[in-house]
Amino acid sequence: MRIASPCLASLLLVGLVATPAAAAEEPVRLNVGLVAGADPAAVLAGLGDRAGAVKRVHGLDAITVEVAEPDRDSVIATLRDHSGVRYAEPDGQVHADAVTVNDPQTFNELFHLAVNRVPDAWTWTTGSTAVTVAVVDSGVTRNRDLDDGRVLTGYDFVDSDTSPADADGHGTAMATLIAAEANNYYGNAGVCMSCRILPVRVLEQQAEGPAAGAAADAAAGIVWAAEQGAQVVNVSFSTPVESETLRDAVDRATQLGALVVAAAGNDGGTARAYPAAFEPVVAVGAVTNTGRPHEPTNQNSVTDQWIDAAADDMLGVGSGSQVTFPNGTSVASSIVSGIAALAFSTGSDVTAAEVRAAITSSGFRPSTQPAHSAPLVDAARVIYAFTRADEQTPTVTDIGFTVPRPVSVDGITVRPKAADDHAVAGYRLLVDGAEVGATAATLQAAPMTWKPPTGSEGEVTVTVEAIDLAGRVGRMSRVVPVDTIAPKMTVVSPFYFDVVHGSITVEIRTPETAPQRITANGVTLTQVPGTDRWIGEVPAASSVEMMVIDAADNVTRESRPVTVDDEGPAITGLTPAANTRVRGTFTSTLQGVQDVIGVARAELWANGRYVGSDNVAPYSMAVNSGAANGSVVLTWRLTDRFGNTRTYTRTVVADNAGPALVISRAPKNKAKIKGATKVYMKASDASGISRVELIVNGKVVARDYTAGYLLGFNASKQKKTMKVQVRAYDKLGNVKYTSTRTWYRK
Repeated sequence: MRIASPCLASLLLVGLVATPAAAAEEPVRLNVGLVAGADPAAVLAGLGDRAGAVKRVHGLDAITVEVAEPDRDSVIATLRDHSGVRYAEPDGQVHADAVTVNDPQTFNELFHLAVNRVPDAWTWTTGSTAVTVAVVDSGVTRNRDLDDGRVLTGYDFVDSDTSPADADGHGTAMATLIAAEANNYYGNAGVCMSCRILPVRVLEQQAEGPAAGAAADAAAGIVWAAEQGAQVVNVSFSTPVESETLRDAVDRATQLGALVVAAAGNDGGTARAYPAAFEPVVAVGAVTNTGRPHEPTNQNSVTDQWIDAAADDMLGVGSGSQVTFPNGTSVASSIVSGIAALAFSTGSDVTAAEVRAAITSSGFRPSTQPAHSAPLVDAARVIYAFTRADEQTPTVTDIGFTVPRPVSVDGITVRPKAADDHAVAGYRLLVDGAEVGATAATLQAAPMTWKPPTGSEGEVTVTVEAIDLAGRVGRMSRVVPVDTIAPKMTVVSPFYFDVVHGSITVEIRTPETAPQRITANGVTLTQVPGTDRWIGEVPAASSVEMMVIDAADNVTRESRPVTVDDEGPAITGLTPAANTRVRGTFTSTLQGVQDVIGVARAELWANGRYVGSDNVAPYSMAVNSGAANGSVVLTWRLTDRFGNTRTYTRTVVADNAGPALVISRAPKNKAKIKGATKVYMKASDASGISRVELIVNGKVVARDYTAGYLLGFNASKQKKTMKVQVRAYDKLGNVKYTSTRTWYRK
């Protein structure tokens, strides 16, 4: 590092001999603020060989000294204990606060200037070559928008020479936003297009990320710019670390009469970065063209207020004459610096304090933002504060609303337009001479609205007033009809809780002779010619929402709940139960039959064969299973009076065959028997055996109900010749007989 001052030989630190600190690591630089009159050599003497390269910070009672990283904290402690030192701190890094995109389709530079009301400010002044804006940044490279006549000789605090060329492009882009020439079919129009630019290079291009530089160099650049007579010092860089060196620079520039305008930072926080956080710097945040905070701009808090500027994809020309589209607080601070330069152009006696007060008090808050949000700068109000020139009365060119029909309870929304020799400050809305609304004449201002009272009818005079900054008023009035009386309607059908199916017939009666629209569930009804009846069919729904809209857009609504029946009848039960065994003719019955509109008929099929129908509850039918054995599918179909159907099925088992019956032991046919005689039987059936009986000569002489069937009788009491059979009953009543045997009594 050189010990020489960054600019003039007279600033050499005489008598200081610095020995570079021996360290394997890259040294760190400290900023040391000196008490006025303190001898730098005496201050540094206590550091011994810990002190490395030393340099004075231009324009300030401050120096920088390089030390080895391990010695940093001990050196700072030693310096702070010295009576000749005001502060000692690590030299921080500042970085440019622009975010650049490369999408020319998003560019609308004049629109963003209009958001800040710069074109209105131009009606008073486009700037003056007597006003200089210092761009303390990455340097400035001349181009067609920044010619030699308006770009002064500056200084490079990075390389310590008088050639502050811009290798990064950020500084040049900021300079074009501030002071680019207009009407040259190139680049953009600067805010202060006649002002001069003083380039001051304190940032250098980085391999990645925005341009960056040392806080000490930045502080030197700010002071040097003020010393050269720059009325405005634009600082489109920031650091999140508080720096006493930068505070000294701001204080010195302010003493010299310069206004410092700085970016609030793009850290996404709610506090100003540095040096914007130092008073009386004009701190500037960024918003989009809708008035919402630009991501990732710092946003003010309730207790820390500053000014905003629209800075969304502004067109700038970089160092290689390439077009860039920077945005963020770098751009916003450049816009405000240009507005400040316009203010200084209004007179040679304008002070920095006056310009600062005009800028911070000019702001308006977009309707999209909360009450504590930072106000958006209004260039027109800033310039008017100094010129007070506004001779013509505004002319309302568009009253801002149309009334093709009478105004209803919904009211009207008014977005007027007006022309003025300079700028319109705001608008007022009056109805029959009474004010009902007001708004600012800015692109982000909310429209005015008026809603007439309910139940009113007739005509009113609506007046829009345009007020310029001098308080002159231009007016435009229009007589408009008003009708806020709701139309009358009588619903003929449907009735409340009608049962409906498929579609609903709707009928409405209204005395309105020319209604705009009459609808039911969104379906437009049709008037019966020559009557006040309106009818239509709408799809079935649980409610019918009917609406009559008169010529003034007044609405009367009525809702009718109805019951929709789109399903067949329901049941709670069906007999026989599933898989019940049946024989012969059996009965099937539906239980708990229910339907909203009522049952028309119940029909029954058995294995696909139509059995019959019933239309009287309880719904029951006899089914003849004949000689069938096996599954029988019963199918009931219920139909309601709307024709909705529902089917229920039940499978039962037909059993029309008798049990299996075998004589296991008994006298043989034609046997001779006497006394007690026994017959042993085997019987089985899927439905179960009810009983087994022994029949002699046609009479039952014995029964058994338990398996292992044993039947006995006394042969001595029977006729000499006996005709014997055994029969078995299953539990359904099916019977099976054995063949007849003949027995003889001995």
